[in-house]
Amino acid sequence: MQRTFIIGFVFLGLALAMVQTVGAQGVYQLPNGGFETWDGSSNTSEPTHWNSFASSDGTWSGLASSTHHYRRDGSRPGGDGQHYLTIYTLSIIGVKANGNMTTGRIHAGSLSATSSDNYNYTERSNSDHSQPFTATPDSMYVWVSFYAGSGSSTAQVEAILHGDNDFRAPNHVGDASKYCGRAVAQTQRTTTSSTQMQWQQLRVPFVYDGATSANYMLVNMTTNTEPGSGDADDSLSIDDIVFIYSAWLKGIDVDGVTLSSFSKDQFTYKVHVSDTGKLMTTDVIARAEAGDATITTERNRLSDTSAIVSLRVTAEDGVTVKEYSVVLSAGLPDPTDGIDIAEEAEGFLMFPNPAVAQIWIEAEGEVSISDMSGRQMMTFDCHGKQMVDISHLPEGVYVVRHKTGVRRLVKTVR
Repeated sequence: MQRTFIIGFVFLGLALAMVQTVGAQGVYQLPNGGFETWDGSSNTSEPTHWNSFASSDGTWSGLASSTHHYRRDGSRPGGDGQHYLTIYTLSIIGVKANGNMTTGRIHAGSLSATSSDNYNYTERSNSDHSQPFTATPDSMYVWVSFYAGSGSSTAQVEAILHGDNDFRAPNHVGDASKYCGRAVAQTQRTTTSSTQMQWQQLRVPFVYDGATSANYMLVNMTTNTEPGSGDADDSLSIDDIVFIYSAWLKGIDVDGVTLSSFSKDQFTYKVHVSDTGKLMTTDVIARAEAGDATITTERNRLSDTSAIVSLRVTAEDGVTVKEYSVVLSAGLPDPTDGIDIAEEAEGFLMFPNPAVAQIWIEAEGEVSISDMSGRQMMTFDCHGKQMVDISHLPEGVYVVRHKTGVRRLVKTVR
C-alpha cells in the first residue's frame, strides 16, 4: 500500500477525505459531503467536519500547517451547491507536498515522505477528528476534476469503514483485524489546463473484506497516491460525496424456480400457474442484492384468475426503495401477451405501480388506458407531470399507451 501523506517542509499529503454523516446509528451520509459549510469566512479556512494540515499533530506539525486547499465558488455539473473543495500540491524548497484533506487527523511525524510516522488517522478521543459510522454503504459516488502536469499522476479519494480503533492510513490498510470495508476512487488527470475544470463522477463499490464491525469512517483525499510525486500546483477538486445503498433484487424464485427472464431493472413479471387454487399459495421469494436490505411481500387477488405479489425492497438507509411485482394468472393466457410492453419508456414515466387510487404520469401528448379486453377506459392529454385519478377503475391489469411506448398498470385495492 502506497503512503501518500505529509512531508511538510518536505511534506507530502496523503489523501483522506470524504465521509458523509453518520454520527450514530440512523445516519447514512457524511456531514458536509458537498463542502457547503466552512469553519471561517476565509477561502482557506477548513470545511466543516474536515481537517487539513492546519490542524495536524506530530513532531513536524508546525511545518505542515501551510495551506494546501481552497474553498471555490460554484459546483459540479448539474449540482445546486455554492461551493466545492480544491486541494493542491506545494513545492517547498524543491520538495513536493501533496494536497491532503481528511475526516480524521493528519499526523506529521517525519520529514521523510515514505515514513510510517506520516499518516492520517481517526482520533476517537476528539470529536473534531473522528467520524462515527455504523452503516455499510454499497458504493461511493464522488465528483472530481483533476489537473496534473503529468498524465501518469493519480489522485485518490478513499473511504475506510473501520472498527473501534484509532485507524491509521495507510499503515493499517492491510490489517483486516482493524477495518470492515473500503472504497477507493482513483483518477488520472481529467484536464490538461490548470484554469479549466473538467468534472467527472467516480463510482466505486465498497469491498467488505475486513474482520471488524463498522464503528468509524475515515475518508482521505490526496493529489497523488505516490508520496512526493507529481508536480507543484497539481490540483484535485472534489464535490458531492454520496454513499449509495442498494435496494435492487438479484433474483426472484417462484415455487423454487428462478425466473429466467429476471433483470434487476425490470420491475414487473408475469407467471402462469396451473390452476386458480395456486394464485394465493404459489411461493414467491425475492433475493436482495444487498444482505442488509429489507423485503416486504404482499399478495392481493386481482380477479378470479389472477393475483399480484408485490415485493418492496428497502435499502439499509430506509430511504432507497425499489418495488417489484409478480402477476400470477391462471386459465387463459394474459391478453397482454403479444403486446410490446415497455416497463421503462423514454419520455413516458408512470408511478406508482401497482396503484390504488392515483397515478402520476409524465409525458407529452395523448395517453390512453384500456382494460385487458382492449376496451378504452380513459383518454387524456398530458403536458409534463400530472396526477391521474384511477379510483373508479375496477381491480385488474390495464394497458397504458403513449406514442413513446406501452406500459402495464396494475390497479389494486388496499
